Amino acid sequence: MKRETSRALRLSISTRLALWYGLGLLILLSLFVAFLYAGLHLSLHDEFERQLEADESRLMQAVRTVDGGPELDVELALRAVALKTDGAAGTYVRLFSAGGTMLFESENFARRSELLASVPNGEPLLMVSRAWDGAPARTRYLALRGDANRIVGWLETTRLESNLHNELHRIRWLLALGILAGAFIAIASGYGMARRALRPVATITAAARRIHAETPGQRLPTGFGVQDELSDLATTLNDLLARLDTSFERERRFRADAAHEMFTPISAMRSELEVAVRKPRDAAYYVEVMTTMQGHVERLSRIVDDLLRLSRAEATLSGGDARCDAREVLVSVANRFRTPAQSRHVAMSIDGRRDPLPVRMDGSHLEAVLENLVDNAVKYTPPGGTVHLTADADGDLVILRVTDTGAGFDADDGSHLFDRFYRADTAAVHSVRGSGLGLSIAKAIVDVYDGAIEAASEGRDRGSCFEVRLKGADASGAGL
Repeated sequence: MKRETSRALRLSISTRLALWYGLGLLILLSLFVAFLYAGLHLSLHDEFERQLEADESRLMQAVRTVDGGPELDVELALRAVALKTDGAAGTYVRLFSAGGTMLFESENFARRSELLASVPNGEPLLMVSRAWDGAPARTRYLALRGDANRIVGWLETTRLESNLHNELHRIRWLLALGILAGAFIAIASGYGMARRALRPVATITAAARRIHAETPGQRLPTGFGVQDELSDLATTLNDLLARLDTSFERERRFRADAAHEMFTPISAMRSELEVAVRKPRDAAYYVEVMTTMQGHVERLSRIVDDLLRLSRAEATLSGGDARCDAREVLVSVANRFRTPAQSRHVAMSIDGRRDPLPVRMDGSHLEAVLENLVDNAVKYTPPGGTVHLTADADGDLVILRVTDTGAGFDADDGSHLFDRFYRADTAAVHSVRGSGLGLSIAKAIVDVYDGAIEAASEGRDRGSCFEVRLKGADASGAGL
């Protein structure tokens, strides 16, 4: 039983579509044919009764009343109907008196078994259906009236329904065979059309099986000769594969960069320890080694902390419906860095709009972005330089800028500024401690909120400008 169920579940979509199509057509055809057959059955029976009534009308021309009772002119009756013919083609006629005594019987009765009379009791007309020699027969009794509209006798007209029933039986079988043939043709043609329509699915499936981690860049076919839902599906899957390839490449690069950045301090720590334990040293040397080790540990801690922040920014942040005042956050961050800036003899100023600038962003997330930008600006600006912060609006966008007169960067460095662990190869940059993840974290957060962050510089040692563009929001939460 389980094996049969498993096989049924493994039926192809083409087979199932064809079977459902055939079943639906079988039901529709059966209903239509049943209705048609019922109508034909009633029509043929009505036609049979009209023929019987017509025979009766012709026979009435041969009936006359003699001595108060009915009498049939046989010669005239023979010319009217087939009184001598036996079987389904013949008409069987008897004449009865008003009391039910048989007065005349056609010759063809002699070739069949006795047919019991069912003369009505006072009813002017009676139709009787019964079996005669195993065949269905239909009989009409018509009252014959004389003087004063008195019933003087009865005319019995009988015909066999064998031909009618045989014809209906033959038609029934022909219709049944037609239904089965139609259903079979529908299933076969439906299966062929379904296979043809679903052929792209098999192509997509085969192509998808050939794609794995070692074949980046490989895509599913989309050209099937017609633009339909399957083409849209293949295009959507290709877009998904492109995003996955980008994600895999970013993760591979991330692992390599993280391993490289963390390997450097670890290697330095191992070397320091190997030298320290090679032979006994004085206390001052051990203090120096421990101080160096502490610096390496702090660097590892900064890298791990930044990696965690970047991971949260890329994986757990959500844009949501958060709102904050960008102007207020910018002022708060500036006040926090005034003391470090003053200690480095760097001037800091704020300009731009004075009124609130609501944006669609969580305040703590915007704070993290600005902290990274302002921290870099202060660290890489030499004494006597300036850091200038501005907040402004352009249509429905809020624009925040951090401009400095510091190290700057060239075009080559500018294309990699937001890459993980990237640090420009200049003396000014190497003189400042950092993990190379600050700008990556800022960009990851801004991307979550569908914002943009860009950097511009006229060259090394000529300062830089970092610009953040965010979606504005009015007090009700709608766009500016």
